[in-house]
This record gives sequence, structure tokens and C-alpha cells, in this order.
Amino acid sequence: ERKMFRPIVTVLSVTLFFTLFTLFVGLPSAIAADEIVFATVDDLSGPYAASGDENAKAVELALDEVGWKVLGKKVKFVKRDTQLKPAVGVRKFREVVEQEHPVFVQSGCSSAVQLAMEEVANDVKTLFWTQGWSSELTSAGTVNRYTFRWDSSNYAIAQSSVAGFMKKFPNAKTFFSITMDYAWGTDMYKEAKAVVEKLGGKMIGNVLTPMKESDYSGAITKALSAKPDVIMLNLYGAPLIKSARAVAEFGAKERAKILIPADGLTMLRGIGSEALQGMYVGSHWWHTADNEFSRNFVKNFQKKYGVIPSYFAAACYVGATQTIQAMERCGSTDVDKVICALEGHQYDGPTGKETIRAFDHQVTHPFLLGLAKKPDEKKFEDDYLTIIGSGEVYRTYEQNPVVWKLKLPCDK
Repeated sequence: ERKMFRPIVTVLSVTLFFTLFTLFVGLPSAIAADEIVFATVDDLSGPYAASGDENAKAVELALDEVGWKVLGKKVKFVKRDTQLKPAVGVRKFREVVEQEHPVFVQSGCSSAVQLAMEEVANDVKTLFWTQGWSSELTSAGTVNRYTFRWDSSNYAIAQSSVAGFMKKFPNAKTFFSITMDYAWGTDMYKEAKAVVEKLGGKMIGNVLTPMKESDYSGAITKALSAKPDVIMLNLYGAPLIKSARAVAEFGAKERAKILIPADGLTMLRGIGSEALQGMYVGSHWWHTADNEFSRNFVKNFQKKYGVIPSYFAAACYVGATQTIQAMERCGSTDVDKVICALEGHQYDGPTGKETIRAFDHQVTHPFLLGLAKKPDEKKFEDDYLTIIGSGEVYRTYEQNPVVWKLKLPCDK
């Protein structure tokens, strides 16, 4: 009897072991099946870390507003740091896709990083909202079916802020640029130069500066020695803050008009009104916009984080909310179905009615031009600009044909 009992006990023990093993080991899979993942892969420690941090906060706010559930499934949010390096961005994007299988990836800092990550999005077939400004991100040959963008391209920025500035100051004919030496800066210079020359002006000089430049005295001296009507600062992040302060310290504003084609609230805070006053600044969006989206977004962001959001937060919030709403419209997280739900969609956004173009996934909206206020003109701390104009000029399909759409047409 004892000999017969032992095999039975052994069988029961083995059965119990495998039952428990299956239960506990299989549990993460069961949870994962009832969960979807959103991810941000952006600069969280480099020169643009402030913008990367806003990116993540905007996505979190969008998820707060839907109770961290989409289509009845819990949402997990993960973050990865690109360190503002293309190679690291590529590695982190692939890593998060392999480990977490996100249905949505958001990023925006550095066009060089974004262009590299855009290729990964196409390779791994993952929905990717980028906020890089390089015109190449939505140009034939580089754009792909999985990439979307809210921010205006450098082409649209130049056609709006630079062209708007020149129309306001028709006697400003000569321009000198101080340009950040990487993908966005050189592309911005190219687009700005084309507009200046088209409108009868001349770009009489350009100084390329590294991203980690700390001393802009040489560049400003060269600019002033050329005696331009306008000094253009094609820089972003910490370099823009340092260069704009240096421009003020050198008294350059008394000798030339200063134009920053594109900027953001976080950088204006860094420059400060004393140095910034009198400069002309382009912006994708401004937080005093008089529409329902902006009022609610600013109120909710400020309530949650204690600060007024910049255009970067607005852009990333749009990417997250529009993706969530597209998933709800199509009733699925399947990437092809979500893409089809996004293409051609019009919605009320930061600047009013905005459209996600079907052929290149660029969101079209006005780009603004502002004049920096004097310190005593400000009504509150972040009241840096008076908006004096706007433009909405994007390359048309005929100017920038994209053939990838034909490979997977949406059944509208």
C-alpha cells in the first residue's frame, strides 16, 4: 500500500507544481493581454531635457483624462531617455518596442534624433508621433506611414515667421544668421535663406555653432561686423538661451533687429524679459490663445503640474489625445486601423480647427509671430509675447508627393 501511495503522491505533487507554475508564470501574460502601453522616447537628461519632460507630462495628462483606460484596457506608460543622441534614440526605440510592445510612441527633441527614430518606426511598424521641425520628417523619401507630426516644419516656419517679419519690415534687407550645427539648425537656415531671397532680401553671413557652445561672443562679433539689418538666431534649447542673453549684453538690439524664427515658453523663461524685450519670436502656439482647447488645456496642465505649458506640451498632448480618440473611433489598437482613423481627421486643437493631412501626416495649423514685451508690460510672469501675426503655409501634395499612401489605402 505504501509503494502504491508514493506514485500517487508524486503525480499529485507534479500536477500541483505545474498548475501553480502555469498560474503564476502565466499571470503576467494575462495582465499584459488586458493592458496597452504608451511610451515616450525623448531627451530626459541632455540639453533639451526640459522639453522632454514636458512631453512626458503632456502624455500623462491625456491619460489622466481618460482614467488611464482605453477601450476598456488599462494603460501603462513607460519612458526612455535618448540623451539627445541619434544612436541612443534608435536603440531605445527598438528596446521599448521589443520589451513593452507599445501601441503609441511619442518624441520630439532634436530633428537628428527624430529622423533616425522615424526609420525605426517604419521598420517595427509602430505608431510614432514626432515633434521634430526638420522639413525632411514629412518629405518624400523619408516620411512613412507610421509617422505623424503636429509641429510645423521648418518650411512652414520660414514661410510664416520669417516671411511675416519681412512683410512687416520691408526695409530690412540684409540678414546674418547664427545657426546650430545639426540637422534642425542647418535645415532651418536653408528654408529661411530661401524665403529671405525670394522676398528680395539677402543672407549676408552665417556662423555655425556646436550644440554645446558656451561662448557666443565670436559669433555675435562676426554678425555685428557684417552690419546686417537683422540678426537671426537659428538655435534652440540652452544654446538659444545663452545666445539671446549674449546678444542683449553686446547691445546688438540697438544695431540690428533680432529674429528668432521659432522658440518656446521654456526658453523664453530662461532668457528672461530684460534680455528678450524687443526681439521678434516665432512660436507654434501661445498659451493665451482664445479658444476652448487652449483654455482647458492650460488650466488642467497648470492644475496638475503648477506651471503654464509651452507649445511642446500642447503638441504632445495632441498626439496622445488624437491617438486615443482614433482608437475609440475605430474600436481597435491595431496600428493600420488607427492610422486610417487619424488620416484626414479634423478636430478642435490648440490653434482652432486643425487637420491631420492624409498624404503626409502633417497637422496643418497657423504658426505665430510675436514681439517680446518689456518687463513692465507683462500682466503675469509668463506673459512674454504680444502676438503680431500668423501664417499657415505648408508644402502641397504637388510640391511634395508621397507615394507610400497607395501601399495601404484606408477604406473611408
